[in-house]
Amino acid sequence: MIWAIVKKWRYLLLGVAGLVIFLSVLDPVLECVSRMAWRQRQSAAQAKQVIPRWRLFTNNECGYVVEFPSKPFNNPYKLTNPQQVVSYRQFASALGSNRAFLVATLVTGWTNNFSDEQVKLLLGKAMKGGLGEGDRLVAERDIALGTNLGREAEITKFDGSFLKMRFYQVEHDLQELTAVVPLAERESTNVSRFLDSFRLLSK
Repeated sequence: MIWAIVKKWRYLLLGVAGLVIFLSVLDPVLECVSRMAWRQRQSAAQAKQVIPRWRLFTNNECGYVVEFPSKPFNNPYKLTNPQQVVSYRQFASALGSNRAFLVATLVTGWTNNFSDEQVKLLLGKAMKGGLGEGDRLVAERDIALGTNLGREAEITKFDGSFLKMRFYQVEHDLQELTAVVPLAERESTNVSRFLDSFRLLSK
């Protein structure tokens, strides 16, 4: 009986495990992005008024197009497992010393088809997993990108910053967008422009 249940949900369990791995690197990634941004904007005069210079970024390998508010860089943090079941790529840009914009792609080797219910469960786990100690989930809602189900969350971090995240399940892979800004800028058009510009490439 127990084995039948495990067998039925084995792919979902693998999916959750993948998301746990994915989310375990999220905070260090954002920290790394913030540090790089700080080094790029040491001048106080620049930090007072940073003007975004939007540029379209096409990533054929990961299958998307997005607009970044400054020149994006390939964040060197990579995640792979020995069996090549999961690979992880991320690109980010910084705007000033405390604003970061990140797109991450978790590619899996799964071949099963998830039901809508299973996808929503996975995305829900992803959102909950994105909360660190002292963080607060402000809002959460279901979204979609074409026929791809997704989840959006707004989080206030323990350090006073604001995070807006979107996860999309695209076939067997996961696309994640994150914008980090000071709490006072949670309604910034930079956040909405970045998140809304994300599009999937046709295969």
